Amino acid sequence: LPVVGLGSWITFNVGNDRVARDNCAEVMRNFFAAGGRVVDSSPMYGSSQEVIGYGLGKLNNAGQAAPVFAADKVWISSGARGPGQIETSRQNWNVPRFDLLQIHNLLAWQEHLPTLLAMKAAGQLRYVGITTSEGRRHREFEQIMASQPIDFVQVTYNVLDREVEQRIFPLARERRIG
Repeated sequence: LPVVGLGSWITFNVGNDRVARDNCAEVMRNFFAAGGRVVDSSPMYGSSQEVIGYGLGKLNNAGQAAPVFAADKVWISSGARGPGQIETSRQNWNVPRFDLLQIHNLLAWQEHLPTLLAMKAAGQLRYVGITTSEGRRHREFEQIMASQPIDFVQVTYNVLDREVEQRIFPLARERRIG
């Protein structure tokens, strides 16, 4: 996968504004044309999922099949309501399946992880992951990485926040977690 992905938090939360949706579709077109593939969203990002689905549909209708690696999250406190949220997200994106589903900020991870692993085993999902942001819950994050069969982690990492270089990245490398 390319190192740079396209996130949708705030920037794709444009509601039903047709001009803004068309602008987001153009961003996606340019992103894919430049070799990008990973597009990431979450149910907590407002209308972002619907806007991604709109953009993918617009590109496909224009004969420009998008080589998207669809990455989304489950973000609901009820494990029983996770499958419904995931299906709504998939419909919003209008994709046959997600490449990657992650448990957003570890919310109810003990309940959601078995669901995601079962989806992966059934071929309904390619990869399973977890996320955290702003350096929160790193100890629990490490415990999950060390004990659970996850494929990906998403963490805060930038020039000002490099804490993950100390323990998260080495553990990911050791466990072959993307």
